[in-house]
Amino acid sequence: MHALTSEISRLTAVLESDAKDMQKLAGTLTDIEQVMNMWLEIEDFSVCIYAQNTADMSAIQLLDQVSTIKAAMKSFHALLNQMLANLSEEQWQDLLGQNGVEAIAFSLEERRRNVKDRLPLEIEQIINALAVNGFDGWEQLHNQLFNQLKVPLMQKGKIRELSIGSALNQALYDKDRHKRELAAKAITEVCDADAETFAVLLNRIAGYRLDLYKQRGWENMLKEALDQNRIKEKSIHSMLKALEECKPLFRAYLKRKKELLQLDGLKWFDLEVPCFETAKKFPYAEAVSIIETQFHNLSEKLGLFAEKAFHSNWIESENRSGKAEGAFCASLPLAKESRIFLTYRENYFDVVTLAHVLGHAYHNEILHHEPAFIQEKGTSIEETASIFMENLVLDAAIEQAGSKEEKLALLEMKISSGMLCVSTIPNMYQFERSFYEQRKKGLLAAQEIKELLIQSENELYHGLVEEQEVYRWLYVPHIYVTEKAFYNIPYTIGYLFSSGIYAIKNELGSGFMERYDDLLRNSGRMTVEQLGETYLNQDLTELYFWQTALEPLKDAIKEFLRLSEQKAE
Repeated sequence: MHALTSEISRLTAVLESDAKDMQKLAGTLTDIEQVMNMWLEIEDFSVCIYAQNTADMSAIQLLDQVSTIKAAMKSFHALLNQMLANLSEEQWQDLLGQNGVEAIAFSLEERRRNVKDRLPLEIEQIINALAVNGFDGWEQLHNQLFNQLKVPLMQKGKIRELSIGSALNQALYDKDRHKRELAAKAITEVCDADAETFAVLLNRIAGYRLDLYKQRGWENMLKEALDQNRIKEKSIHSMLKALEECKPLFRAYLKRKKELLQLDGLKWFDLEVPCFETAKKFPYAEAVSIIETQFHNLSEKLGLFAEKAFHSNWIESENRSGKAEGAFCASLPLAKESRIFLTYRENYFDVVTLAHVLGHAYHNEILHHEPAFIQEKGTSIEETASIFMENLVLDAAIEQAGSKEEKLALLEMKISSGMLCVSTIPNMYQFERSFYEQRKKGLLAAQEIKELLIQSENELYHGLVEEQEVYRWLYVPHIYVTEKAFYNIPYTIGYLFSSGIYAIKNELGSGFMERYDDLLRNSGRMTVEQLGETYLNQDLTELYFWQTALEPLKDAIKEFLRLSEQKAE
């Protein structure tokens, strides 16, 4: 890390001393890209170290050191962006004509444009420095406190202290409704005890963000999210309108679940439990075989990549205590490799999750051969390749299902994954917007936050769900992420954009992978709308694209309703 901080200091001095020679500046940009790769590798590696043992104090201390470097990197980028904005039009055109600069022009133009919406450089740098023990410190505290929460549950005749994630796994997926209810009650009791603490954390993160927006003169609270996703607000509105049109079908699916589960009413811990299940377990070796086969079926290049990831030990999949929750893919651009983290529990859902994170890794594989400036893709596009691979593996399994029961189980899995992206997540986005609007007026108590969530859930379910998951705001980590604003909705955008790509897979046949790779390669050079126009021949600001992108999920729900009709009687 010392080498990185030294290089940041050196390049800062270079930018501050002379920015008139465009040939020299072009060379400096190449050096800056090396620093960007060094930084990303250090940041992602530190997250991997922490995730494998969240109680490791040395890992927590490492994260703190990395957060200090992160502030220095933000200040350095602010300096670079301001320098680019200060160039005259003649200098700017001269720079664009230098060797190698054309390839990164999109990123440089974006930086030059966005500076106009920022505070003076010195103030932005002070903000970045103070965020280490302020804004970003609140997020880090949330992570530490959340990972310390333990839920007492009966396991094999003994009371065990489970993480929130493990307890949620029982509450959402256990076949025995009584056990689900006990887990849900235990989670609620644990959250009750610490709700005000987490309410303070959420209030402070939101308050800091709103204060920063006010200082920058941003009246639209979505501005940062729109910039980070490289998407127009009109496209978001069209997408949400398409989702609204589908809500009756989503509710029909939930009504069928209630009938199949033979319940008088649904509660939040009934929404995810499968009505049908694949009978077998899937050992890790079988998951590897399934994914390698499906990746090879699409293209030899993709299949060989999967083999490399599995056989080069890029994946930490062990099911053990002490690990962080969830799954992620870390990018190591200097090594031109990725690292994948998840907890594999031998069910088909985890096979799909593994395919999902390998999709991220494949996207990294493409971008690692591009300039560092172009590796900075829009937030929602980050989810495109991952969801594509998820659907690839799941749809193949549905087609190959050996029985009606197995097909129903796999359809249900596809629908559950889709409903998360097009129903649950957009609802959290609407809740988050409501929370931020209320936060402008002052602090909210935990009860007030819960009431906002209940209101949002009622608007979604229209009375179908009798008991809401009132603490979703406490344990969904995305709303505590300081670096990315409204970090729920990118998954919805990515899911539907990926669906649009998936729709042309069969149309293009053998030519698909070339276009797909090209889209991923240019994901850091275009907005979402530009990618849609270039590779899908679609206008994402219009309702039609989003309606079409929802068709595969709607078809899956209709097929599920048809096949399950007799069983519900």
